[in-house]
Amino acid sequence: MRLVIEKSGSGARWVLVKSEEEVANARSQDRAESFCVNDPGSLEMTSAGNASEGSEYGAAIVSLEAVADEEWWNRLKGDPKRAGEVSQAAFLLKARKLGFGVAIPWGDSESNDFIVWAKRGAEMLRVQVKGTGRLHRRGYEVQPVHSTRGQGKKRYTKKDIDVLVAHVQPVDAWYLIPIETVGRAKSLRFYPDIKSRRPKWEQWREKWEVLGER
Repeated sequence: MRLVIEKSGSGARWVLVKSEEEVANARSQDRAESFCVNDPGSLEMTSAGNASEGSEYGAAIVSLEAVADEEWWNRLKGDPKRAGEVSQAAFLLKARKLGFGVAIPWGDSESNDFIVWAKRGAEMLRVQVKGTGRLHRRGYEVQPVHSTRGQGKKRYTKKDIDVLVAHVQPVDAWYLIPIETVGRAKSLRFYPDIKSRRPKWEQWREKWEVLGER
């Protein structure tokens, strides 16, 4: 199985394609199933049936590196929860493509979205992903806080996570910041597509090595 880019409308999508041997094995089992994410907010199960000779099928995954960013952002900017889920899915795909191991904590009680490690035996890091498309004073803003039961919002600390990942959705830019570097900052502002007098966090843009050496 391999990951390839397939043209789709005005953009493209990442598709997992099975080899001829895998297709043949699937045919022998009467039916094969695949799933396709047509919309970041829905997951549709489809039946591939008996595949024809040499056909290619698999799981089509929305990739923010390939789709028309403005189109999806305009559709989801009124639903921050769903937009955040897109950033989480995009991080999972990006991290796996770069060779990192990724695990998702069971349930929603933990303060982190993912557990990430660079290679076998390496340190496991707790990662929280924050998506943003909100412009504030010409920058995209993320608040390094989380909600608590009965205590309002609190800043993330080393007790909660190891790395804060900010995803600037309209331009698909990633910032990977060790949580101890964030300190007591109430908000983080990113300038991936404009010049700023004080680009405090730009040094962390695409800094994937923060997650470990592969």
